[in-house]
Amino acid sequence: MEEAVIATPKSLVYRIKEFIIKMSLFLFGATFELVSKYSKELKKELGLWEEGRAFSLGIMNGGPAITVQKKGDRAVFVGMGHYNPKLSIYFKNVDGALLVFLGQVGRNKASSKKPTSWLDYFHLAPIGSHMSSIEQRIFLHGDQAEAIQTVRAMNIVQKYLFPDFILKRSFKVPPTYTIEQLVVKGLVYCMLGLALAMNLPKLFKKGG
Repeated sequence: MEEAVIATPKSLVYRIKEFIIKMSLFLFGATFELVSKYSKELKKELGLWEEGRAFSLGIMNGGPAITVQKKGDRAVFVGMGHYNPKLSIYFKNVDGALLVFLGQVGRNKASSKKPTSWLDYFHLAPIGSHMSSIEQRIFLHGDQAEAIQTVRAMNIVQKYLFPDFILKRSFKVPPTYTIEQLVVKGLVYCMLGLALAMNLPKLFKKGG
């Protein structure tokens, strides 16, 4: 006779962390779409993607996630959850995700060397077919070459999303900006509130 499995209820602290990650992912998805409208850097990177390519970013074991898809020369925030992504990027748990989204990655690494970008954080080490482990904190499912392209795009979005004091605290070599890029960053900040409002229905739209 099999024993019944009793689900352990989530603690209040865990629920709060999960909510922060959910909102952080929502912010990142909306910002990804917004930056793709104005940044030549991101448009150039997206030019390497085939039409319709999608990736998801989220927490393993059914945690919060988002899907972003290329449409034309831009990226579109599809919604919360996984919508048939070609590439999936999973944080092992909410604590690992919080380190990234709260700009604490550099401080919390075991070594004194801070990553200079998302690319430094994503060290690909195969652990199976189409699967990779990244410092035991993030896992990939998909093509590794496409993962590198996706991470480069995410790094560009992060450059325009985070304020400079977070970038300086988190990265050994903070990104630099041309005058045009500073204008784009200012525009992104001005338009972000509207972008979040327009994408608000997607916060309640869940994929698989």
